[in-house]
Amino acid sequence: MDRLMPRRAQKGVALPVALVLLLVMTILGLALVNGSVMQEMMLGNSKDSKLAFQAAETALRDAEQDIAQNITAATSFVQACASGLCTPPSSWSTPKSASISTLIDWTNSGNTRAYGAFTGASALPDVASQPLYVIEKLSGVSVPAGESVGIGVKPPTGGTAYRITVYATGARPETHVVLESIYVKR
Repeated sequence: MDRLMPRRAQKGVALPVALVLLLVMTILGLALVNGSVMQEMMLGNSKDSKLAFQAAETALRDAEQDIAQNITAATSFVQACASGLCTPPSSWSTPKSASISTLIDWTNSGNTRAYGAFTGASALPDVASQPLYVIEKLSGVSVPAGESVGIGVKPPTGGTAYRITVYATGARPETHVVLESIYVKR
């Protein structure tokens, strides 16, 4: 019994050490959770951007089909973009050098064409709103002299070029994608 110390003379360090270790582990755990949440948000944003891009690509194909089926030489294109049929901004009474995507009012349905409205395509799922597009009539396309695609193959004939500008959203309305392409109708 000589070796045993009285109870009040004992000093324990286990509790402070355990509390410090618990605090360190809590901070590490919170850092890992924060990193996981950040990665989840980045993945969600990436997925939504890809969805909006796919919707825009689909709308480009729909607009090409609209041009092939519904646009003729007699179709009227105006500066005011009536029904989404526009003249290029460079030909306006006050010429603009900006892209039509920044000049058009995408909220005005009188200035745009809706996905599927002229082709009968079914609505796209999982997007906040269906894509919109405008068509600009650019000019006739001529075939340069001597152009050919191969021996014994006639060169392509001229045609009319149209610029298609699409505005699409992802699953969230704040995710936007704008795509443009040139389509030549021969």
